[in-house]
Amino acid sequence: MTPINNQISFLPYDDYAQSANTLFHFMKEPEYLNAILRRRSIAPRYCIETIDYLNIHRGPRAFNEVAILQKCFCDIPFHKLADTFSVNGVGEVYDSLSKDEQAELEKNNTHFAYYGEYAIAFSKSWGERKNLQPVHYLNKDSQYAKDFSAVFERVFQDDNIPDEYAQDVINRLAYIKPLRGIMQRKITLHSNSDPVAVNIYKNFHDEREWRYVPSADILSSLKTECVIANPYIMPFANEISDGLENERYRELWLDFAYDDIRYIIVPDILARIDIIKTITELPNSCFEDQNDIPVQKSVLISKILVLAEIRKDW
Repeated sequence: MTPINNQISFLPYDDYAQSANTLFHFMKEPEYLNAILRRRSIAPRYCIETIDYLNIHRGPRAFNEVAILQKCFCDIPFHKLADTFSVNGVGEVYDSLSKDEQAELEKNNTHFAYYGEYAIAFSKSWGERKNLQPVHYLNKDSQYAKDFSAVFERVFQDDNIPDEYAQDVINRLAYIKPLRGIMQRKITLHSNSDPVAVNIYKNFHDEREWRYVPSADILSSLKTECVIANPYIMPFANEISDGLENERYRELWLDFAYDDIRYIIVPDILARIDIIKTITELPNSCFEDQNDIPVQKSVLISKILVLAEIRKDW
């Protein structure tokens, strides 16, 4: 009798029926997309994540934030990416806004508005092969979250816990997020040309996030940490992340072939012209197959979608 696991591995249908079959990675600046296409890889960065909902302490010190080495994707269906949704503003900056500004902030929200109008997208099967993991969203009031917090605090307090067990608990922080929480959104007010940061109470579960975190073996070989919890080091997370874009850290990067790309999204026609220029100027060494490189570039150009054009059809 054939083992069940072997039967599953040969099932021909692996599409997702209730969520997208595509993973989107969004960014705010065109140079980020240009760099990704030129390097043919995506470099992870340390991102500050709030963990105050876990109520983790080491003695009197509360751990409210950590920096996690990651790159984020979402599997939101294409037709929902531009859907508007409502949010609640909180805090002093929000309270200082006029009623009209508060109403505009609460109603005019899209995924693009938060994470950028440039994107690169891959098949979800590619993401599975590259060890991407769906984020585990925690209900802070659940017994699961309380048990995790208790285990985490014990790691701090008990010197007898083997290092590999302690490290496993710490690394799990890289794949969890609260169901809801506070994030900042920069907006430009009618009365001020400079953007201001407003705190937003957001449902994170709606982001349907998948995360790339480099493997433990690679992190160890490059003497790099998956999670930074030291409050004296976290302020330097951006500088540390910039250093990881150096070629000697390439093993940390998430690589891909141009054939793996499903879509390249840009905000408007001018951005499309710029990204076409980037693609046409890609050196031949970027292509694994050295045959018909002009055709391969044309195929890559054909994957460009202009947000301003297709919004009307969503």
